[in-house]
Amino acid sequence: MTQPNADVRAALEFHAATKYRRGDDGGIVMGTPPHLENAIWEEDRSLEPYPFKVYETLEPIAIPREFAPSAVPALAAVSASGLDGTAAPDVELLARIARLSNGLLDRTVSVRGSTLTYRTAGGTGARYHLELYFACADLPGLTAGLYQYAAHDHSLRRVRSGDVRAALVGATGAEPAVAAAPVVLAVTSTFWRNAWRYKARAYRHAFWDAGTSLSQALAVAASAGVPAELVLGFSDREVNAVLGVDGTREAAVALCALGRGAAPAPDAAALPPVDLPVRPVSPREVDFPAIGAMHLASSLDTGADAAAWRSGTLSAAAPEPAGPLTPLDPLPDDALPPSPVEDVILRRRSTRTYDTTAELGFRDFSTLLDRSSRAFAADVGPPLDCYLIVNAVEGLTPGSYLHHPDRGAVELLRAGDFRADAARIAVGQEYCADAHVNAYWLADLGPLLRTYGNRGYRAAQLTSALRAGKLHLGTHALGLGAVGSTSADDEVVELFSPHAAGKSYLFVTVFGVKRPRTASPRP
Repeated sequence: MTQPNADVRAALEFHAATKYRRGDDGGIVMGTPPHLENAIWEEDRSLEPYPFKVYETLEPIAIPREFAPSAVPALAAVSASGLDGTAAPDVELLARIARLSNGLLDRTVSVRGSTLTYRTAGGTGARYHLELYFACADLPGLTAGLYQYAAHDHSLRRVRSGDVRAALVGATGAEPAVAAAPVVLAVTSTFWRNAWRYKARAYRHAFWDAGTSLSQALAVAASAGVPAELVLGFSDREVNAVLGVDGTREAAVALCALGRGAAPAPDAAALPPVDLPVRPVSPREVDFPAIGAMHLASSLDTGADAAAWRSGTLSAAAPEPAGPLTPLDPLPDDALPPSPVEDVILRRRSTRTYDTTAELGFRDFSTLLDRSSRAFAADVGPPLDCYLIVNAVEGLTPGSYLHHPDRGAVELLRAGDFRADAARIAVGQEYCADAHVNAYWLADLGPLLRTYGNRGYRAAQLTSALRAGKLHLGTHALGLGAVGSTSADDEVVELFSPHAAGKSYLFVTVFGVKRPRTASPRP
């Protein structure tokens, strides 16, 4: 299990072994010299994983697919704390969260000869690997049980009958939000479905994509007035047993408590193993041992371990700014665009073309940073730093910046034109040079791991992607565009040093004004 002050070499060694860097030919390699390897696998296309989990003998339970728009503006839902609201979840909310955080869109793409259907939440390389499960008490329209969301036909499958929430309460060490929730959402990753392309780095992606999906699930819950709290401290062995997954090929990566004020879950007898036939993902799978090793090293064994883990305290005092501060000017609540989060999610795209003839409005820039960085309910919230390359924002000197959420300001670290650097550290992806802003989330892993052990690494990766997901949704609410990108880890840190020296790169999103369809690309 992971304990505070435990040996954290596993996280540091995994992070080093899965770093991206530019190879001698300009492409991407992975690792730390002299131990370098090709970053991409995909060596046997006959093994390309099937992107859905299908229980072959369980009948589908129909759930709503179309939803009335909520009255809450998307940017208000995106920035909600999760502590407000008094509404209770029902089957429509489960259907809404499921479709809008891991459901299918009516859009497909052909990738290297394969046809993939896009999901409502972005996923690394469109190699979708997440599954959603709902453990619930009796709800309006749904009896108590454990249900898997089947994305391929937008339905629920009942994996277990009866109320199993008590087992999850025990697995989290009686975490208060879980104990009071009528519904607990569990997110799992089937690692091979992503590792087929990305090898061991798929373990990072498990938490990136879970964070992206959860950013939308939390916003949907907020739009319905249902309290929601993210829970990352739990006994992996016990939660996986409740879900009926093996914890090796498919494993829980996050929980989310939905609603509050539920009657205590009834004590339940020991749950029998789940023995249900599931459609094979591939004819065979290739093992990347670093995934299993890192997952085991960051696992908690019992609910008591989970309670001890979340009790850690990490001082997150930000250093005094040394450079000029520019106060932000975000939109007030009564001036937010009225588009509801449902509409924003369904029109979300990954934007790779930006208008280099236009500036991003300073108020839009301010609103996105403000709304995406607000606190949300979670059992552990690792401190992260958001560094920025500003290429074209109204009234801001181009250069590198640090966002100070506590001060409502950005600090200029170094003035200059960093468009070429943005493309370079993105391993040649030119849209990063064209984008108006590149936002990078970094963390000082030393104190984080000393406090939260190897599991702190999971929390940092997931939280960085969750914040980026909030920002991404916010751009579409404002009529802008954004996309997650790829970065050479150490080159990101070097660009923002000396300020970022000793920190580790986690995630990046670029955003700005979309290029009109009739415009010509930048020369």
